[in-house]
Amino acid sequence: MKQSWIFEAEDRPHFFIERFGVGPSGRMDVRVSNVEIKIPEKSHTIQAGLLFVHQDKLWETVALLEDSGVTEAIDKEMDECILQLRQDDRWIDLNNAQTWNISRSMEHVKREGAEDNGHNGLQKAGFYYIFFAQCTPGMKVSFHMDAVFKNGAHNFLSIGDAPLPSVYLVMSLLFLSAAVVWWWCLVKNLEHVQRIHWFMAVLVSIKTVALFAEAMRAYYMKCNGDTLTAWTAVTYTVLSLKGILLFSVLMLIGTGWSLLKPHLSQKDKSVLSLVLVLQVVSNIAQIVEAETAVGTRAWVSWRDILIIADVACCAAVLLPIVWSIRQLRIAAATDGKAFINLQKLTQFRSFYLLVICYIYVTRLALQLLRASLPYDATWVAVAVSELAALGFFIATGYRFRPLPVNPYLEVPMHEDDLEEFALGDDEDDLDFHSVQHNDIHRFAYGAPVRTKASYSMKRQYSPERGSYANKTSDSINSHL
Repeated sequence: MKQSWIFEAEDRPHFFIERFGVGPSGRMDVRVSNVEIKIPEKSHTIQAGLLFVHQDKLWETVALLEDSGVTEAIDKEMDECILQLRQDDRWIDLNNAQTWNISRSMEHVKREGAEDNGHNGLQKAGFYYIFFAQCTPGMKVSFHMDAVFKNGAHNFLSIGDAPLPSVYLVMSLLFLSAAVVWWWCLVKNLEHVQRIHWFMAVLVSIKTVALFAEAMRAYYMKCNGDTLTAWTAVTYTVLSLKGILLFSVLMLIGTGWSLLKPHLSQKDKSVLSLVLVLQVVSNIAQIVEAETAVGTRAWVSWRDILIIADVACCAAVLLPIVWSIRQLRIAAATDGKAFINLQKLTQFRSFYLLVICYIYVTRLALQLLRASLPYDATWVAVAVSELAALGFFIATGYRFRPLPVNPYLEVPMHEDDLEEFALGDDEDDLDFHSVQHNDIHRFAYGAPVRTKASYSMKRQYSPERGSYANKTSDSINSHL
């Protein structure tokens, strides 16, 4: 990895800069330049530098930074701080120009201007975390930093990310297979294809292209260490389209558009517009965050924007499902067709849960997995994420595939399904009987469906009413 940072007037006591997984042939070259330090008039000491912390010392170092290290030193103006407590890890002292250019590997330690055969080189393979820390109250530090991290002669990726090009390529082939099957399914059942099915086909196709572009970009980064390739622009463009289309399709399926109703309500259109705006913001934040140097104030700001926009999108695609069920439940009391639609839409409960599981796996569970993986297996998190996406795509496509009568909508509805969405009130007004196969089949082709209302009308038709109607008819005929 080749990376450059520019820090201007940093008054933060400490912050994280970068992490890199070093293998048996790992090497880290770091150069600092344009150092400018402004100290208050009352201060007489300058303590600022970069810590290169091995993963075995990470939590202890973080605890010192947060509790007994920099914070305590600033508040009490102590002479000793984290830079003195961790002198073995302080490879670069911003107050000592001889340490501004270092080159360290698993085999040796080399410093420009001085030889140090000491004990603070790359002694172990694993993650190395770079932190900035300063212990002079009121001091502002500006500096430029350039780094080249590599594992071997032709691998600029972290040791755990080295298999990523192959992982992305394999996943793109799997999604390509899924896309081919879906397009074949649409062509085979063309008379039953709805508009949402075409959107789903475009989505899985774009996802395939996005994975292939990521594979090419990761391969270029592995060989060259930077992202100065046309595949970077292609990757960001396709990923942006994929993100917008994914959340739009989920939201449209949740509202039942083209499956249960031909048009979107005004509320659905508002939610769709909100999702599109949030996705545009999320995509911009993702691109800027990926291309901004880690540790800078701008990177922190865009990371927070990305998290907020992503969470808002996830919430927005879930709301229309519940809203649609509640609206149809109100209409179901007087409208037999709305009652059938309610029975169908309530079966989207499993799709609702499926979306929640997908969001949980790709957001929360994936972060926990990344934090627990060893330094040489970080690619597993990417593989799990893409496999989860593939499983979600397959499950959704199977449930909503084009068929004359979708068996997914024939699942019986029980009272518990409504209670989950707080729709169990006034259950006496409705007869929550199971939807029979023949009823669904008749409804699909426009035939009348026998509901509780129709049975009630039959009960109200008494024999006396029938005889009265016959007499009236005979009287009219005699007059004519």
